[in-house]
Amino acid sequence: MSRVFSAMTGTGSPRSAGTAEVEREDEEFVDDAETPPFVEIGGPGGPVFSAAPAKAAVTAPVPVPEAKLKQDPPRAFPRIAAPAAAVVAPPSVAAPGPDAPTGTYLSVRFHDAAPRPIGRTTDGPDAGLVALHFPDHPVSGEYRTLRDEIARQLPEATSRVLTFTAASPEAGTTTVILNLGVTLAREGQRVLVLDTNVTRPGVAPKLALRAAPGLAEVLGGHMPLTWAFQPTVVPGLQALTAGSATDAAGSDAIGAAIGRDLPKLISQLRQWFDWVLIDAGVWGVIPERDATCPSADVVYLVTREADANRPEFTGLRTWVKQLGGALRGFVTTRV
Repeated sequence: MSRVFSAMTGTGSPRSAGTAEVEREDEEFVDDAETPPFVEIGGPGGPVFSAAPAKAAVTAPVPVPEAKLKQDPPRAFPRIAAPAAAVVAPPSVAAPGPDAPTGTYLSVRFHDAAPRPIGRTTDGPDAGLVALHFPDHPVSGEYRTLRDEIARQLPEATSRVLTFTAASPEAGTTTVILNLGVTLAREGQRVLVLDTNVTRPGVAPKLALRAAPGLAEVLGGHMPLTWAFQPTVVPGLQALTAGSATDAAGSDAIGAAIGRDLPKLISQLRQWFDWVLIDAGVWGVIPERDATCPSADVVYLVTREADANRPEFTGLRTWVKQLGGALRGFVTTRV
């Protein structure tokens, strides 16, 4: 009978009735949790993000008979090892083909020809600028009186150019000019302080500005005039510093340039500013600069109060007049 049954059913052997068939699951276990991309940290280029690794399909273990499952203790879920971080390979450069053009290539590199800023002071404007720091101080009131006296001498001028010079060092010329400039600018006037004292420049350090570019670069043809102006902490007050001609050779060259070009420069400045205050340093140090004093509307001498009657100061008054300068007064300083 068994042979007949096999022939009718197409099976090679009869199936025992006592054998239980173990059902198999054809579905596979797939981890559906979203895996974040890996981040490689380090290197000069910063973080490099690599693509997330592909999701790995985990095949379910082969089932065993139910009787055996009841006997064996449950096993822990296997840990899946983290995949290694992706390594970003450098891009490959293809070798030139046989038909690639041959020849030399022009390599370029940009070089900035503009002068570099030199020596900026970071502590702020000088404490001696009383009109800036303490406008209600009695000494600030003295500078307002000085402003009124000068304006009274030039009542009809639309643009005024004033030259301040001294008979000896440490007279306080720069301090006087800057306090006067602050006083004028706070009234809404357009004021420029021009430092021609190239041997002992004082405007830049007292205003906490760059030493260069300045007058030396403008007269030397290295910098356009408008590019050399520097704004100050007071709206309306700008400065043209002495520049970088601080050595002896540079001072001689800039002295000759001042004598030749300063009058033309002053004519240009008149069109842009209501007041141009020139710091001419000590008289006689740069004769070419002294010879340009007729280009200013007026010349004022600055001296210590104790030196007002000294012979050198009296001689300076005569000298200015001989060169054609309009000497209209002098300012005495004291501490």
